[in-house]
Amino acid sequence: MADRLCNQFDTLRKLFQDELEESGKYKFQKGTFNKYCPNRECSADTDIVNAGCLWLFNAFFGTSGTSHYHDVYKDVAVCIMIWLSYKLSLKPPEKITTLKEFYSNYIENNTEYINHKSEDSDYESHKKVIDEIKGYMDINISHMAKFDELLKLLCNMNTSYTKGNSNDFSKHANNFVNKYNELLNDDNNHDDSSYSKVLLVLSNYYSNFEKSRAIHNTQMKFSPLPTQKTPKKDNSEGPEVTKATKGTEMSSEEDKSDIETIQSYDTILSDSSLVNKLVIVLPILAAIAIFLGISYKVNNKELKNYFHYIYAKVNKKHILLTFYISIRYLDFGNGLKNKN
Repeated sequence: MADRLCNQFDTLRKLFQDELEESGKYKFQKGTFNKYCPNRECSADTDIVNAGCLWLFNAFFGTSGTSHYHDVYKDVAVCIMIWLSYKLSLKPPEKITTLKEFYSNYIENNTEYINHKSEDSDYESHKKVIDEIKGYMDINISHMAKFDELLKLLCNMNTSYTKGNSNDFSKHANNFVNKYNELLNDDNNHDDSSYSKVLLVLSNYYSNFEKSRAIHNTQMKFSPLPTQKTPKKDNSEGPEVTKATKGTEMSSEEDKSDIETIQSYDTILSDSSLVNKLVIVLPILAAIAIFLGISYKVNNKELKNYFHYIYAKVNKKHILLTFYISIRYLDFGNGLKNKN
């Protein structure tokens, strides 16, 4: 299947290259494609892309012997639409988003598609072949264009297989599987969608790669294609677990905050108590120092009594202690003077 498909696509890519010119124009051989354009002149971008598309349809369906591939007509037409979408994605037409919109505006009533006859009696024109795959066209052009990489990898596999290069074949086959897996898990891949139908076509080409080949090369190794999407990491436990985790974290933070607050409050209370004690003790110590100085120099009993009278006004809680200390130091002062 893939060998004949790729032979035509490989030829087309040489005549109509994948990249744009530096000027932003399509890079193609005008002499080859002008006959497929209106008035034999390819001027508009849509005319140029349609010319390449018509060239492919003519290569597959406009030559003798194509009736032998009747069972893959739709698959071939889908691959042509993949190429068409890739080209359109490089220079998107105005107000055209889906492949179906492009069909309605540039293919459905295009005489080039209507007048070119197919060799198969079941399809009188290229347009009739395209009409068979309308179910594949309800897709964004940019999404359809993604499949072109798979198509190119498939043809790279075909080239390596034909040349007997097993290393290159394995590399391209692995790249095909990886890209296929990426597209399989794309968010646009829904059951019975145009996207899933196109992906299935390329899957069949890969799976039946050696079908209808005259010679099978046993050295070529195929990696199996994934059959199901990779399960996404669901959050089935997420809401409750996350909520519980957050609750635990919040509770822990609140507890920590409470502890810090209590510690801070205790520190404040401790500091406050210390300050209160200092406020009480320091004046007493200062009074004692002053009193000692005066008592040491003065031996007047009336004056001492006067100071005792003043000092009696000090806080009642400390009066006894203060009086006791003062008398003791007075005795000490008198004794010291007597010695002198």
